[in-house]
Amino acid sequence: MTRIGDEAWAPFEPSPEDPWDLRKVARLHRAAGFGANWTELRRDVEAGPAESIGRFVNPPDPSVEERAIRDGLHTGAVGSADPKRLRAYWLYRMLFGSDPLRERLTLFWHGHFATSLTKVDSVRAMAAQVEGLRERALGDFAGLLGAVTADPAMLVWLDGGTSKRERPNENYAREFLELFTLGRGAYSEADIREAARAFTGWTPEGGRRTSDDANPRFVFEEEAHDGGPKTFLGRTGNWKADDVVLITLERPEAARHLAGKLYRAFVAEGADPAPDLIEPLADTLRSSGYSIRRVMEVILRSRHFYSAAAYRCRVKSPVEYTIGLLRMLEVPRAKVNLLAAASACGRQGQELFAPPNVMGWEGGTTWINSSTLLERLNWATDVVWGNPDYGVPAFDPIAWANGHAVKPGEAAGVFVNLLLQGDLAADARDLILVAGRDGDPAGLRKSLQRLLHCPEFQLA
Repeated sequence: MTRIGDEAWAPFEPSPEDPWDLRKVARLHRAAGFGANWTELRRDVEAGPAESIGRFVNPPDPSVEERAIRDGLHTGAVGSADPKRLRAYWLYRMLFGSDPLRERLTLFWHGHFATSLTKVDSVRAMAAQVEGLRERALGDFAGLLGAVTADPAMLVWLDGGTSKRERPNENYAREFLELFTLGRGAYSEADIREAARAFTGWTPEGGRRTSDDANPRFVFEEEAHDGGPKTFLGRTGNWKADDVVLITLERPEAARHLAGKLYRAFVAEGADPAPDLIEPLADTLRSSGYSIRRVMEVILRSRHFYSAAAYRCRVKSPVEYTIGLLRMLEVPRAKVNLLAAASACGRQGQELFAPPNVMGWEGGTTWINSSTLLERLNWATDVVWGNPDYGVPAFDPIAWANGHAVKPGEAAGVFVNLLLQGDLAADARDLILVAGRDGDPAGLRKSLQRLLHCPEFQLA
């Protein structure tokens, strides 16, 4: 018997009644990256779904020049120990990098394994953690869990570096089960205690970590590990951390929990998705050895992903909103102030390397309140009109129009298709087109600002 979910996750196939069009291409770029510019939208409408999705799943390697710029920014940020520069470096990768899906997943994992500078207090350790998340972003989930368990920033954040055989600390074990793998109700307090015993053994290099240590390091010491028998999730053995990971992922709740989180992050938010919709994704995780790449391919190629039921059903995070606007408008690299962009993300409620708590950012409608919505609109105004106080120059709509061989008097109409693909009310569209009908810079900026104030632009 065919499940509803199996049909939903079957590959999307264009038809005359349901074509591959501008709206679907933009949908793909908003979810798998940070939005598309006008050239990319037109290119991918012509290319079709297989080739367009393939660019995300199998991206090109960065050029030698791009790699050098990126490495230089990373070295400078880590060497300076300045969190602002580290945030700017990551935003650079999101905005100009050749692998947007990896960056989107890295951002997802940063919230899933929420770790903050507020306690870790080491730019170097937080930078290394995110590099590790990036490296394994599309790999197997078991490998990612193993790496996170031994990550220095996580060992500081959840006290794993002080958890010893005599006094196991349960902080990491609790979050491992509740937040990272199974979800509430799928384990017992006894399972937490036994997992905590399995996670013991990490010790600060040199014996202890000092308060001013900017580069925390840990070593695994067998004598500090509880090597005795443990009964965890109904299975008994002399379990270590890797054993706990594998035993946990054998539970059906683990695949469902992760599939649900990926669904809410990349498909749609709101009410919890129906079990029939999540179970095929969970099956994909299990059958592929928890391959994140494989489940993302299923999502991005599916009928459901491009359906009306999942269309603009997710609020853009501050990072998506901030970087997406710069990317869609193709603000020239020399005119992008990444420090200003990082600050804008923080004012909107998403400060990179500082999630609010162990649960990460809640997302959804919590991104929008009277304060953060104002900050979003302020950022849009800064990008369009410029803000000398933040070192943000005004957007040049005439240069943009000339670069795309668009007549200035027609640019406002193209902006509607670029930023919203026509998804706005008729009266709002009329106001936007009227503002830009003369094709002068001020009028086009006014049309852009009106367009960016549309509620639809807040949605991915």
